[in-house]
Amino acid sequence: MTFLFKISISLGILYFLFESVELDVLGDAFVNVNFLFLTAALCFVLSIRFIMAFRWQLVLKLFNIFPKFLNLLSIVFISNSLGHLLPGGGIDVIRSYQLSKEEGVVAKVAASVFVDRVVGLLSMMLIALFASIAGFLFNEVSTLYIFVTSGLLILFLVTYSLRRKLAAIKYDTLVSAGPLKFVFSAFIKFVQSLRNAPLPRNIVLKLLALSMAVQLIRIAIFFIVFAALGVHVEWLLFMVFIPLLFIIMLMPISIGGLGVREGVLYLFFNPYGASLEVCTAAGLLFHLLQIISLLPGLFLFLLKK
Repeated sequence: MTFLFKISISLGILYFLFESVELDVLGDAFVNVNFLFLTAALCFVLSIRFIMAFRWQLVLKLFNIFPKFLNLLSIVFISNSLGHLLPGGGIDVIRSYQLSKEEGVVAKVAASVFVDRVVGLLSMMLIALFASIAGFLFNEVSTLYIFVTSGLLILFLVTYSLRRKLAAIKYDTLVSAGPLKFVFSAFIKFVQSLRNAPLPRNIVLKLLALSMAVQLIRIAIFFIVFAALGVHVEWLLFMVFIPLLFIIMLMPISIGGLGVREGVLYLFFNPYGASLEVCTAAGLLFHLLQIISLLPGLFLFLLKK
């Protein structure tokens, strides 16, 4: 039922967008796209996969898991590509399942994916906040974005500050003898793995730096995709909007962000001259690049075998 709901959200938004756009203008946007720019964007998409695999490898070491980098790279390539065909959160599920199947430590792998995701989320908020402040100072964006990004960051930091108290709760009392016993048992092991993993400051800073690099490359990808469509918007605006876009896309309300991504792009960039046709084309082209990047992942998977 949840899956059908997410499909209906994606298809519903896409239907609304395609009903609103001028199809001939949208078609011209695809026909006249600069393929050289798209190739550059694809290279950036591929480079992100390497950084994400290296970052995840650092996180896994905190949990005493030491898989080969090639193995992680294959999983990251495949999960990130297939994740754009699945409901929100599908990427993390695929990553956890694939590595757990090979390493046999489900709770620790799930905890590592959680930590990896949290660090990535923090990097998005920091970039969006600093860019919003700069955008306001240069009269590019309103103070609304400063309030939104600072509010998100404060909420994140408050939740993070409570992590020790949440981890200290005796979840063992939740175990039941019924059909939920397996779920409660897995949850307890997950919390224990988070509780026992050390988080040295130097490692956290290194993870944050790698996450910042991932976000900046994502920003560059959208900047290039818009340029490939012949639309040139200030770089600073991408630094404000793209991290916020990915935060919104983390919400499990669509299939791979389809529809939501295109709608949010229009909401953000239309005041700066980007038409609905351009924003729809940009979102769909970004989605296409993610799917294309599945091919190297399959090659690595076969090579690993």
